[in-house]
Amino acid sequence: MMPNLRETSNFCARYSVVGMIFMVMVSIMLTYQPFYIGGIEDLEQAKSNAYGGVGSFLFIFLLSVIYLVFDALQGGGKENFRVESRHSGGVEYDAVPTSGMGGPDLMHEFPTSAEEAQFT
Repeated sequence: MMPNLRETSNFCARYSVVGMIFMVMVSIMLTYQPFYIGGIEDLEQAKSNAYGGVGSFLFIFLLSVIYLVFDALQGGGKENFRVESRHSGGVEYDAVPTSGMGGPDLMHEFPTSAEEAQFT
């Protein structure tokens, strides 16, 4: 089954947030503690690439959010919207349904004082 554009946009927005957080962490490491990241020959180029990654993820995030907002304003996704109902098995109820298991009310079975309690 192929995902629709709304699901893809939702995934891209979430993925972009994680990518931005990671690339910001890499940028901070390159700025303040570059000696912890080995194998970097040109520090300024690495910083520039890290900031470019943040910008790319930000661009994809903004595109995804813009699509999701336009889709919501146009009423997209109503086919998946399920209205909660107060019906259970065709019967309307006014309170929270119980499991029907019954059983004693545990709050009334406890002794009311220490003298009534039985210690073994």
